[in-house]
Amino acid sequence: MVDNTPVMDGAFLMDQPLRQRCSDVLRAKARNEPLTVAVHVMLSLLIIVNVASVVMDTVEPFARDYADWFWGIEIICTTAFTIEYLLRIWSAPTDERFAGRFGRLRYIASPMAIIDLVSILPVFLLLLTSIDLRFVRIMRLLRLLKFTRYSSGMDLIVIVFRQQLGMLGATSAGLACFLIFSSGAIYLLEHQVQPETFGNLPKTLYWAIITLSTVGYGDVVPVTVGGKILAAIIALSGIVMIAVPAGILASAFSSELRRREETYRQTAVQHMQGGLHLTDAMRARLQDHQDELGLTDEQAELIINDVREVHRGHIVDDTLFCPHCRKALRIEVSDRTRPR
Repeated sequence: MVDNTPVMDGAFLMDQPLRQRCSDVLRAKARNEPLTVAVHVMLSLLIIVNVASVVMDTVEPFARDYADWFWGIEIICTTAFTIEYLLRIWSAPTDERFAGRFGRLRYIASPMAIIDLVSILPVFLLLLTSIDLRFVRIMRLLRLLKFTRYSSGMDLIVIVFRQQLGMLGATSAGLACFLIFSSGAIYLLEHQVQPETFGNLPKTLYWAIITLSTVGYGDVVPVTVGGKILAAIIALSGIVMIAVPAGILASAFSSELRRREETYRQTAVQHMQGGLHLTDAMRARLQDHQDELGLTDEQAELIINDVREVHRGHIVDDTLFCPHCRKALRIEVSDRTRPR
């Protein structure tokens, strides 16, 4: 028989575990695993150091005296983020969402991959073009968005905003309409008296935004009676309109936390069905699930204690007691019938 298997298949199969390992570490599949913790802590520190250097680089004395240090930090951080970006692209097909044909292209077009790309673009733009350096500095601050990968809290914020995108869009549309109407009304009341500040709708729109948000800088104020009454109405309405999206987000955060706690509770119940004692392996699995859900140790401990109490109550309810001494009875059932 002739073996038609390509020679590269062996190398490809040997490459699979390495790619899966790389994906597991970068995606933090096992959050308590030492290598995963080390990689994510290192990347988080690089983001903090890089952003701090960008901030200090805008201070003229520091920029003049420590320019070489800032440039060295930028090169190190950009190199690390570029390697991370390329490794994520290489290991992307191990995720079922990016498996199959054009899987890597779908990953490159994903929101988090775009953030990773934007975080490394500034230095390459600086090296390959004559772009304004101030623009490059601002773009480098976008690396803060990479924290959404390494923080469960940021991950929770992204999930909640994604879930409530429709509601937030509706409230934002209503808020925009209210701002336009307010701008038009104050324009009609004030533009003849103060043409330099309320002479057109863009100027009045600025005033409406400042008033509706109840900031009130005081640089532009109405002087007519109608304008002052309108300003009071807009300011009071702003309290309500700003509170609506805040309430939506607060309710969504609460619902998402309850969902995560219930998910963790179900996992704890499954692991504790055999008894009240948790083995080290069970604790390790629960700890991984806790980290994945972003729950604190206090939340996890309260859930486990609650599951223990419920489980203990079931045991007490199912226990038979002696009618004379009230001691718990231990019943052993054995089958004496043996096959001949």
